[in-house]
This record gives sequence, structure tokens and C-alpha cells, in this order.
Amino acid sequence: MYPLTDTVYIIPLMSSGCYHKLMDKPDYAVLPCADKLAFDTQKQAQAAATVAKYQRGIKLKSYRCQHCQLWHLSTT
Repeated sequence: MYPLTDTVYIIPLMSSGCYHKLMDKPDYAVLPCADKLAFDTQKQAQAAATVAKYQRGIKLKSYRCQHCQLWHLSTT
């Protein structure tokens, strides 16, 4: 584990994004989770949750999204 420093920046990795190309339409459809931070792995999401806990005192948990199959954070 990396030591915590005074300043930690959260940079979400959203390489695949929360978009899904529809087969019958040439445009992209925006998924319900498009406005949320998305992480490629649970480990990345959990690391962001740990930073939020230490920086802001907010307890977050990661979950796999049923819409985009990426990982998001939730307060519940």
C-alpha cells in the first residue's frame, strides 16, 4: 500500500466510459449512469473511496453497475 500524503488527487479512469452503442442506431445512447464517476476495476473504485474517507470523512462503497458494467461509488 502506498503511504498517504498531504494531498491526494482522484483521477478516475474512464477509458470505456458509460456509453453503449445501440445495434440499430448509429448514435450513442447515454446510459442512466453517464453522470457518475466510473472506474474500470473494483480496486480503483475502492482506492477512490478510501481517499474520500480520509480527506472528507465520507464513507463510500463500490458497486458494479448493471448498465455499463463499470464500477461506481455509493454512500449506501
